[in-house]
Formats: sequence, structure tokens, C-alpha cells
Amino acid sequence: MKPLTIIPTYNEIENIEKFIKAVFSYIPPDAAILVVDDNSPDGTASAVEKISADYPGRLHILSRPEKQGGASAFLQGFVWGIERGYDAALTMDADFSHDPKYIPLLLEKANESDVVVGSRLVKGGGIENRTLVRNIISCGASLYCRLLLAAPIKDWTSGYNLWSKNALEKIDIKNIVTRGYSFQIEMKYKAFRKKCRITEVPIIFPDRKYGVSKMPASYFVKALLDVWRIKLMFMNIGIKQFIKFGITGGLGTITNLLLFFLFADKIGLPEIPVSIGCFIIAGTQNYTIHHKWSFANNTGTSTLSVKKWLLFLGASLAGLTLNLLVMKMVLVYCNPPYKVIAQAAGIAAGMLVNFSISKTIVFGRKK
Repeated sequence: MKPLTIIPTYNEIENIEKFIKAVFSYIPPDAAILVVDDNSPDGTASAVEKISADYPGRLHILSRPEKQGGASAFLQGFVWGIERGYDAALTMDADFSHDPKYIPLLLEKANESDVVVGSRLVKGGGIENRTLVRNIISCGASLYCRLLLAAPIKDWTSGYNLWSKNALEKIDIKNIVTRGYSFQIEMKYKAFRKKCRITEVPIIFPDRKYGVSKMPASYFVKALLDVWRIKLMFMNIGIKQFIKFGITGGLGTITNLLLFFLFADKIGLPEIPVSIGCFIIAGTQNYTIHHKWSFANNTGTSTLSVKKWLLFLGASLAGLTLNLLVMKMVLVYCNPPYKVIAQAAGIAAGMLVNFSISKTIVFGRKK
């Protein structure tokens, strides 16, 4: 493997020379380092250029005219490395919070993985010199990402990672849209969704030994909000289906409410039997439209069938159960001027359950 270590810098004059020498002591003889400097006013770039003579052809610097951030630096470094034939990219911060001694472990695991994460949250890993509150925030943020993104990665925001060329090409690095902490989350989630082999290895992460932190606390809060944005990137088809499902459900609701208003409010028949009858009629209408339109990508050229119709009605019973419960509660506790208002509330409550079951069971694609 021929890896390229990418190090973004901004005002790292205190530690850049020490850090570069430490990294070179652990990477293979044919590996290289790329420093991406954002026009550091303290002369970081000049310091790198000065020592580059000690590592001919192995120490490179990419100087940028202004401060653009670490995420942008890594992305630009990825492209730079791929264009020059490197097999992998190792991402590190120059403040010694990413200890170079773990490099051999990451390189070893890279033989069997597409992405190797230097993880603070797996067994053997940890965070030093942090307060209890900061540790709770870090662990809570990781759990938040795992639950929302439904992926088994533990350390989502770690920046100490080894990315294979294969992984970088799969996730399409030119279309990474988030920055700050979110950048790390988006990269890992896209790698997971593209079925890259991801391994986490334990590292001990201390606070900065040199320099000062350049990441505002607001970036962390933004990252938590960006997790939803990242999740939605892979839900376009589901959102479109849900919109179609909602439109179809709206038509069914109109049918349901008109019939319910006629037979329950005007004629005065009991609410429960009328609601069940409305459910069957509207359900039949919805099944037909869903098959032909809402879930057309799944059903293809298949024809309508009694079996699927019954399955759809059966799957919709979960939504009907909520419908009836909510309707009855509204009638009892709210005493609306028209009973149809209670029925509308019940329909809204059961819609999401109905969609989930229909998408995965009734109209789900055959494996």
C-alpha cells in the first residue's frame, strides 16, 4: 500500500515540524505527506517548505490563499492523492491529538478494510484529560448518530481515519456537501451505505498538546442538525413515495370522510361499524392507486391481485386500530361539533404506520 497522509494546518508553527518527523517515523518508506495550509499567518507553510528538503519527493505542501477549513482541506487532499496514484489517504490533525504511534495499526487493518477509523469509543480506546460533561457529550453524540443513521459505527466524528482509494471513489468525494464535524459523519455514512468494509481500531485521544483549537463549539451543534440532512440524502425515493402515498391517502380520506359524514352524521348510524365500512371502501381505492402509482417502482408490470389486496387491507389494520382509538378519544374528551373531525384525527394518526407496513411488506420488492 502506498498511502498519502493529509494534514490540514492553520497556525501550527509550534508543532508542525515535530509532528511531520513523528509521522515519517511510522509510515512506509514510499509513503508521503501532504500538508494543506490555509495561509497561516504564523508561517506554518514556510516551516514545512524549509524541512521538505530533508524528505525529497515525500513531503508536499498545498498552500491555499485563505482559511477554508479542515473538511475542505481533506477533500482537496483526497483528489490530489488519487490523481498522483496513491492507494489510500490517512487523515490526521497536526496537534498531536492524533498520535502517530497508531499509524501501523491503521495500516495493518487496511489490508482487510476499505475504511479504518481511529476510534475513541471501542474497547481499548478513550479520551484523556476530558471532563465528565465533555465525555458524556461525545458519547451521547455518537449514540445519537448510530440510532438516527442506523449504522454500527461508534466514533462518527473521529478525524483519524484511513480511507482506501476504493472507498473514496465509491462515496464520490466531489459530492460531499457538509463541513466541520458533519463532514466526518457524512463520509462514514456514505461509506456504510456503499457497503464499504469499515473497521474501528482503538486509540487514546488526548486534548491538544500544542497550539489552540480552531473548531468553534457551534460546529458541534450544527453537526447534530446536519445528521438529519445526511440521513435525508438517502431517503429521496422514500420521500417521493411518501408524498405519493399521502396524495393517494388524501383521496382515500375524502372518500372515507364523505361516506362517514353521510352515514354517521346525517343518517346517525353507529360510528364504529361505519368507520370499518369506510375503511374497506377507501382501502380498496388506495390499494389500486398505490399499485399503479405510489409504489410503481416496486410493483413494475405485475397485475392487481386479490391476495395483495387482502394483504394491503390486513396491513392497514394497524393504522385502522389507531384510527379507531384516536377517533373515540376525541369524541369522548373533546366533544367536537361534528363527529367527522374525530375521524380525521384518527386517519392522520394511523397514516404513518400504514405507510411503513405497505412499503416494506405489501409493495416491497422481491429479493
